[in-house]
Amino acid sequence: MHVIFRSRLRLFWKTCRNRADAERALSAWYKIASKAEWANCAVLKQTFGSADQVGNCVVFDVGSNRYRLIGRVLYPHKLSVLRVMDHEEYDRAPWAGQCGCHSPPPKSRTPPPLRLTRLPPRPEGPQQRPTNRPHVGPPVAVQVRLHVARPGDLQLPECPPSKASS
Repeated sequence: MHVIFRSRLRLFWKTCRNRADAERALSAWYKIASKAEWANCAVLKQTFGSADQVGNCVVFDVGSNRYRLIGRVLYPHKLSVLRVMDHEEYDRAPWAGQCGCHSPPPKSRTPPPLRLTRLPPRPEGPQQRPTNRPHVGPPVAVQVRLHVARPGDLQLPECPPSKASS
């Protein structure tokens, strides 16, 4: 899982009251999350059992429920860290409206569908060979015939009776 905005983790633990504890907890979370491969929310909950889906966001309890990390997971390969806060700020702040958890997720950038175009018709007459190849001779036409077997065409030889059955 590619974790985007790791700088928000660093900014939080540098401004946190208990800096060493926050750095240890968030670094451990980052190490687990960056190595994870989540196909959906159920698989994510196998890794982080206390994680909750809130709209389009996932709320992670980090550091024995002392910190909250709000992220948006774009399964199966990206996790954006939207916000990190302590438990007190999480309880009093209207974070869900501020981080856009109830707005639709960003549209994926899928490539446009392939368009098939017709090749221009080949010119009539003899074909010109590239000048960097030696001319060997006139082009040779190859004919291939396929034979499709019908039920009456295939005849299998009779199997001799086995000694065990006589």
